[in-house]
Amino acid sequence: MQTAAESAPGNSTILSRAAEIGPLLREHADEVESARRLTKPVIDALRSTGVFRMAMPKIWGGPELDIFEQIEIIETLSRADASAGWCAMIGSDSGYYSGYVDDATARSLYPDLDAVTAGWISPAGTLEVCEGGYRLSGRWSFGSGSTHADVITGGARVTENGVPRITADGTPEFRIAMLPAARWQVLDTWNTTGLAGSGSHDYTITDAFVPAENTWFPGETHRSGTLYAWRGMFVANVVGVPVGVALDACETAADIIAGKVLMPQMTPASDEPRMRSGIARARALVGSARSYAHDTIGSLWTTVEAGDEPTFQQRADLAGCYVHTVSTCRDAVRILVDTVGTAAIRKTCPLERQLRDLTTLGQHIVGQELMREWAGGLYFGRSPSMPVL
Repeated sequence: MQTAAESAPGNSTILSRAAEIGPLLREHADEVESARRLTKPVIDALRSTGVFRMAMPKIWGGPELDIFEQIEIIETLSRADASAGWCAMIGSDSGYYSGYVDDATARSLYPDLDAVTAGWISPAGTLEVCEGGYRLSGRWSFGSGSTHADVITGGARVTENGVPRITADGTPEFRIAMLPAARWQVLDTWNTTGLAGSGSHDYTITDAFVPAENTWFPGETHRSGTLYAWRGMFVANVVGVPVGVALDACETAADIIAGKVLMPQMTPASDEPRMRSGIARARALVGSARSYAHDTIGSLWTTVEAGDEPTFQQRADLAGCYVHTVSTCRDAVRILVDTVGTAAIRKTCPLERQLRDLTTLGQHIVGQELMREWAGGLYFGRSPSMPVL
């Protein structure tokens, strides 16, 4: 374990390193997509930036970056490649997850500040009660970064003698289990339209012993500080991915238009009103989504920083902000593709991949219409089944 004396890089260092590796991420994007996982040069580059440690606590020697600093770093990486940005966002959850269990357990799971976490917290498995803990079995989907993870998580329903255990409020009990990645089996299932390089394969485990101290439930925390005070904070940096992708798409489209001559009229594309309008519309969409995300997250952060619980309206705003950011950025890139024309349908054009990446991201829970429905319910004081909202 790195000590406080060997302090991790702070925001400015991680951010500058994230920008520096942009060319490498772009260079390897085709290879990453073809491999359907991050390749070693990309993993090593990401690890060298310190992005995986950015939520690690200062008491461990970590930078403990606030949520806005994290978003900016994820946005920077996602400009270069969505899959790399997505995996960096997921992998950096280590700083949060290590605070959900006691310190001794956390340090055994995370002996390195740069350890990567992957996995799904929804209860797709079962935790059968046994002496000292549980026996875990199940199969989970969307294990982004599981091919290079150090720790993998899996949400599971708690059973006792094969019968689901019910909580005091009448709902089935579930917990999230964390074990070293070597204990799990990653299945080769990730064949998708976009985010292909994220390696979001299914993964499984069968009748594996999990010590009780290796499990937790959203809301449990062993840490103080604003970053760890609210159960859903670890999700908030997701907005950096669609925004980063869309911002880069705006620049790519502008560069294409600047060098394009329209046929058969033989006039500069940048003189064409519809071209100018397309760029302006896309820029406004991305900028408005980015601003709304920062305002929404900022309001919630201020509340948590004051030691208060987020209101139903703040939680509703955040849930709606997630799906709005994803869908708006996707719409902006679609406008750019239509504006640029045939150049955008070529595999050599970044816009082609960026639209596919955002289309796939739109199928994640943060981009689905269900998230908007949950947001609407929260406005009426109804908490969703999603325990991180």
